[in-house]
Amino acid sequence: MKLKLIILLLFLVSKLGRAQNTDFWNGIEAFDGPTNENPILAAQLDFYFDKMVAPIPDSITLEISRLIERTNDNPELRDFILWKLLDKYQHPEYMAQDQVFVWLYDKYFSQLEIKDLNTANLALIRDKAERLRRLALFNAAPEIRLENTDLQSVESKYTVLFFFDHDCDLCHQERLDLDSVVAQHTEIKVLAIDMNTDDRRVDALYGLYDIETTPLIYVLDRHKRIIGKKIRARQIPFILKSHIPFQ
Repeated sequence: MKLKLIILLLFLVSKLGRAQNTDFWNGIEAFDGPTNENPILAAQLDFYFDKMVAPIPDSITLEISRLIERTNDNPELRDFILWKLLDKYQHPEYMAQDQVFVWLYDKYFSQLEIKDLNTANLALIRDKAERLRRLALFNAAPEIRLENTDLQSVESKYTVLFFFDHDCDLCHQERLDLDSVVAQHTEIKVLAIDMNTDDRRVDALYGLYDIETTPLIYVLDRHKRIIGKKIRARQIPFILKSHIPFQ
């Protein structure tokens, strides 16, 4: 029942968003202004996708498709929008929205000739997209095997992967917050991994877990599937409360 209610709410929000935004881009086909570093157009894109579209990947990608269809006759405008949205969903506000980045790569960047897209940056975009695809919510977490560390050997209802740097002040504060959360949730076990180490095997984790900065947290269920990622320790209780176990 809880899952059905969530799906219904998301559906209604999506419908409401579409009803409100049908006229927002009227006239975009006639846009002939400068697109290079256009702050007004960039702000419009942020406002539209932050405030007028349901914050779920299916709704976002549908609206992007509609917008790109309207701008296909203006490649400069189309390409500006694509680059802006690619950057926006590389580090999105909500967890699942990183799959919009994957979709943008699959549908546009891997298929079209886009301004300023060359072999080098296309390879970077492709690598990022594949990392995010692998780390999508509910996918199995990549294996971790280090000295005295084996992810699959952790037996717990929930596992928190905590990637940190022992010289990072923010990491120390995040660890204190994490310890406070764990003290109130005995079903959690923490696997803490110091990324500032001489163990070269740690280097592979940067790509495996898309680690660009520390601290970084992933939350896994008992089957080591990802149910939360790139969140703060104080958000973990919400993830646990909203988690619906599945086989």
